[in-house]
Amino acid sequence: MEVSGHSLEDLSYQPWVPVEIASTCFLAKVHFGETSYQLLLSDLDLVWHEQLSTEAIRQRAQELNRRLTAPVSSVFRHLRKVAQPRLEGAEHGASEAVFSHERVQDNLHVRVKSELAGVPFYWEFRCTPVPVTVVCEQLVRPLLAVSRLLHCQVQELTALLQRKDAEIQDYRESGVSLSRGRLETEVFVEQHYVEHFLSERLSEVSTMQNCYGFNQDIQKLCTAVAACGAGHKRNRSDSHSQNSPTNSGETLHHDEKCSAAENAQDKAEKVASSGVTDGFQQEQTVVLGSVSGTEKSAGSQRTSVKPKKKKAKGLFG
Repeated sequence: MEVSGHSLEDLSYQPWVPVEIASTCFLAKVHFGETSYQLLLSDLDLVWHEQLSTEAIRQRAQELNRRLTAPVSSVFRHLRKVAQPRLEGAEHGASEAVFSHERVQDNLHVRVKSELAGVPFYWEFRCTPVPVTVVCEQLVRPLLAVSRLLHCQVQELTALLQRKDAEIQDYRESGVSLSRGRLETEVFVEQHYVEHFLSERLSEVSTMQNCYGFNQDIQKLCTAVAACGAGHKRNRSDSHSQNSPTNSGETLHHDEKCSAAENAQDKAEKVASSGVTDGFQQEQTVVLGSVSGTEKSAGSQRTSVKPKKKKAKGLFG
């Protein structure tokens, strides 16, 4: 099954928590629904995922527990009871189930052994590697956003300290003295503080890189950032899906209008062309007719009007 960002939206609202399985540390995200679950696991080298629905859970339960006759709803409730606390970072004593894991090529299988109604119950989470896009969406981008938020917080605290120093200096210049000398502090200089902090903490970087633990504040911040990103992505997707039919309809309507306009223009040109031709023929007929009539009239006048012959007159006539 191909994993997409949209299918992992429920996991975006869950924090990454450190989980120890058979002496191996993982980061885990898990979401149990009514009749389905989703799981993300990472050892900081790879990230694995599994998502199962009701029917798939029933089939796997039958595969691993041949004599199992319980309905799938009871199986899922039991699985949720024994697996969810452990995968959410609870202590070992929170569940009586025994967890183990095995790498099968690039896949990760997490086995759970427990008892259901006095009968041994076996389960396997068969997780497969996720694409890089999911790693970025679920881990890299939220951590980058958290680092930016924490940097903004440091900048605001630095500005606050500088204002406090200015306030203290104003008190000193007005003659106020500190009653308890042990509370006196040096003026905060950001550049000096950063240099001192890095010189002391850089040696701990190698240890911190292998650290799986997020404290609760960082977990909440990561979850809030990831959920915010998922919400924005969903809103963009909904907006796109709503606008697409409208746009296609508008385009179709526009094409129909353009086609109708072109047809109307063609018809108008044909009518105009035929009208001009007919008018020209009519006009030519009228002109020719009028010319012919004029010629006939002139001919008739020439025919009817004859010059009178003058009589010869004599000298006495």
